Amino acid sequence: TTAVDASTTLPATTVPSDTTTGAGKEGTTASSNAPWLNDRLPLTLFPDHYTVTLRPVLEMDVATSTYYFHGSSSVRYLCNVSTDYVIMHSNNELTYNTPVTIKDNAGNDFPIESVNFVAINEYIVIKTTSPCEAGKMYTMFADDFTGELGDDLTGIYRSEYKNEAGVNRVIAISQMETTGARHTFPCFDEPAFKATFDFTLYHRSDQGFYAVANMPPIMFQTEMIDTVLWNSTTFDTTYVMSTYLLAVTVSDFLYEPATSTAGVQTYIYARPETIKNNEGVFAAEVTPALLDTIATHYDIPYTLPKSDQMAVADFGAGAMENWGLVLYRETLLLFDENISSVHDKYSITQVIGHELGHQWFGNLVTCAWWNEIWLNEGFASYVQYIAVDGVKPEYKPWEIFIIDDLQIALSADAYSNSHPLVHPEGRFSSITYSKGASFLRMVQSFLGETTFTGALKKYLNDQAFSTGTHDILFQHWIDEASANGLTFPYPLQNVFECWSLQMGYPLISVTRITPNTIRLTQEYFLIDPNDSPVDTPGSLTYKYQWYVPFTYRGVSEFGSTTITTEWMGQLTQPTNYFSATFTNSEDYILGNIKGNGFYRINYDLDMWGKLSLKLKDPSFKVQNRAQLVDDIFALSRSGRIDISLALDLATYMVNEDEYIPWQTFLDAMTYCEYMLGASPIYGDFSKYILDLVVPSIYADLGWDDSNTSDSALITRGEAIDAACTYGNQDCIDNAVMLFDQWRNDTTTIISSTYRTDVFCTAIREGGLAEWDFAWEQYLLSQNAQFQSSLRYGLSCSKDAWVLNRYLEYAMDPTKVRKQDIQNTFSYIARQEYGKYTAWAFAMNNWDRVINQY
Repeated sequence: TTAVDASTTLPATTVPSDTTTGAGKEGTTASSNAPWLNDRLPLTLFPDHYTVTLRPVLEMDVATSTYYFHGSSSVRYLCNVSTDYVIMHSNNELTYNTPVTIKDNAGNDFPIESVNFVAINEYIVIKTTSPCEAGKMYTMFADDFTGELGDDLTGIYRSEYKNEAGVNRVIAISQMETTGARHTFPCFDEPAFKATFDFTLYHRSDQGFYAVANMPPIMFQTEMIDTVLWNSTTFDTTYVMSTYLLAVTVSDFLYEPATSTAGVQTYIYARPETIKNNEGVFAAEVTPALLDTIATHYDIPYTLPKSDQMAVADFGAGAMENWGLVLYRETLLLFDENISSVHDKYSITQVIGHELGHQWFGNLVTCAWWNEIWLNEGFASYVQYIAVDGVKPEYKPWEIFIIDDLQIALSADAYSNSHPLVHPEGRFSSITYSKGASFLRMVQSFLGETTFTGALKKYLNDQAFSTGTHDILFQHWIDEASANGLTFPYPLQNVFECWSLQMGYPLISVTRITPNTIRLTQEYFLIDPNDSPVDTPGSLTYKYQWYVPFTYRGVSEFGSTTITTEWMGQLTQPTNYFSATFTNSEDYILGNIKGNGFYRINYDLDMWGKLSLKLKDPSFKVQNRAQLVDDIFALSRSGRIDISLALDLATYMVNEDEYIPWQTFLDAMTYCEYMLGASPIYGDFSKYILDLVVPSIYADLGWDDSNTSDSALITRGEAIDAACTYGNQDCIDNAVMLFDQWRNDTTTIISSTYRTDVFCTAIREGGLAEWDFAWEQYLLSQNAQFQSSLRYGLSCSKDAWVLNRYLEYAMDPTKVRKQDIQNTFSYIARQEYGKYTAWAFAMNNWDRVINQY
């Protein structure tokens, strides 16, 4: 977080003295040098061990119409530097019903002078009558506190669902990243302040609930509290870990069991109805194998005795890597053979691989502060491909990397409002995830797998149960490269830094100078021609120039495994010239082989023309076909080349049958659609796309899913989506027919391959009756993936008043879950006839949207 000067931005820093009222109204103004004005905890105290008891009450308090949880906790901490202040995190929603106390390591009371709360930094500030003694342990006790068990998806919160009998069930779930733990109990809530934890969770004895947390249970007890019988579950002591990785749940879920070959137990927990419907089976099949694959790859066994996964109806993140108990949205863990799609199956495998990758990168070794969160998320985004490739290689994960991470990162990083990987605010963005993964993939490509992974094994072992920084990581790569006898033309530290400390990336221009000489130049690529660079600390050092491992093949080498690397210089050598020998004067090169490099390429017009013709050749690898399409349309958007050159190159798509290039092309067309949706030439634009889609993948793949490979199923979905969206009548007629069949008999199953497109097309071509029927089915469905298809289809209405009504429905959490409101807005806003409606609704209801969500 960015430091805040509270003495100047606030009228006064309120420090209340009443420990029983949380962040009360009265208090005094802190001095400007007070440690509680800093937004980072002081390094005077280090936590060692917590003991926490939580009792979520899953019935509403009638008097206040509020749900509550009750708790008690203690934290043993080391006095690192003598101080008379104990400062830790406590959100102002926590109410302390009894005074906090402190004891020294001998069990003697350590007198307290005052206890205050600083809301701006969410601190509890305890002033002791004398300073602690450096090197000694003390324990702070909070014996009775209360918090709201809200529905805000933060800390410990409540989730609700209707069971098979239609009865509403309230359960307790948690989400601690990044600051949820302080909403739950007083703690040192920063990633580097690791400790061990003992947790006890209570639940009523008469409601069929049980508790699951990070570690296995070790003790069960029963206790009468306020005339009600409660069960308690005490869990084994955790390993040393950060507060944001804690998971506490109380539910009535069932589970699907499995065990890895290494003997690690994994349960897939979910709503009873879904487990009975075998929706946890697929996750139970792949989880142990994914876990074993990662452990084997890094030669480091998984640390905990269990690795459970839980699907939750209300969950703000896609998934959360809590050590020993990963929590997911239902769409990303559960698979229904009758409803879920092949794409869902891949997504589930990929996301589980991502979260299990975190068990090493993030959990075992944690970023020292959120400014280095890419060390967690970038690595998990990279490791997920290793995991999927080891378990489901038929998914071709490293090809999918091109569209799921490389192209997403290139798009996000092409603006001056991007940010470097190492960033003070620690953003959870596509830069952090996808650029982080792309950077790692590029480093792997020039270090080689042996050096790259060998260094990571040592990094994980050396930093285990501690924290990492980019400098520590880079030094491991440098040392391993030296040990393996690798040499590079530039210092590796500078190579790594120019990519991690600067935002953006280079555009490499490739120009033929003589028949056998090609010139390479680099420039900072900004997609908006009116944009200009914004200096950051990293760019002041590296001047928006990069050390580029430019890989290429000559045309005679297409289809071979030959890759040549030319290192482009930086600072005093921004331009490289190199010579290559060609078979004749018509030869040319292809750069960035397999898309391993994080840069774009602009060829001279002659080379673009020759590459356009070569795209039809099967020797041209799928990753490079996709990346050429992505590069050329990005260049046209930036004004560096004429759009006609890009549209001409893309005419090769009529011969393309692979999903990755088609996804790339249609994503580029989506941007053009946004620009041209209301223009007089939209009809010509639609015809251009249909002339490529219909005679190729739409005609070849059709609508019949029988005897079709998984990759063909995904491509079929793309074909039907494009054909119906851009007005092919055969596609529209088929979609309307399938919708009508389902409307007349809801037991009819529309293929998950194109279900979303059928809903969208039928509602766009239909009227209020079609919309109302789909909305009714949305309310009746308990399957999150089916609901997601319906929510998208409902956004396709052409009637502004219907869309406004839909947005009002979305504001009601009893109709649309809070986690889904953003997607609902996005679905409507991406339609030409919906974007103005969504914008007007947001502007007219801004306070409502902000306050509620």
